Amino acid sequence: MKRLLVALIATFILIPTTNTLSAQEEGDFRFGFRTGYYFGTKAYGIGIYGTYGITDWLNIEPGVNYVAKEKSLFDIYCDFQIPLEIATYWHIYPIIGISANDISENSGAIDGWAGGVNAGLGLSYEINDRWSVNAQGKYMWRFPTEHSSAIILHIGIDYNF
Repeated sequence: MKRLLVALIATFILIPTTNTLSAQEEGDFRFGFRTGYYFGTKAYGIGIYGTYGITDWLNIEPGVNYVAKEKSLFDIYCDFQIPLEIATYWHIYPIIGISANDISENSGAIDGWAGGVNAGLGLSYEINDRWSVNAQGKYMWRFPTEHSSAIILHIGIDYNF
């Protein structure tokens, strides 16, 4: 886990010095839909998100997911991404962010709002100038400590305005 954190920190420090790796132009806005699975809590989620290119090398992505499980409601998050072009039309991006969520551990057990810190990796493919598909894997550290952390896998589609 320490190696993952060191790699993410190094990426966020070193990559901004090169502008040749950008996948989204400064000022671009993408709106999309995403679905996924929350391991640990054993729940599916569906949601919407928007990605805005703050600079050529940094995106911000706020979003909200509805978690389909008894006594669960929402996962609201805001992630930062560094988009890196790995091949024509293919991009990979490290993710770091924060979240607030109301995801129950299991029926009748711990539920209520919790905070979280997200770290992960995403992959996207540009179908054309307007449409792209993506997949993300994130680890969410939840606090207070009575809430368990979660691994989240998402797939989505978005439109570039």
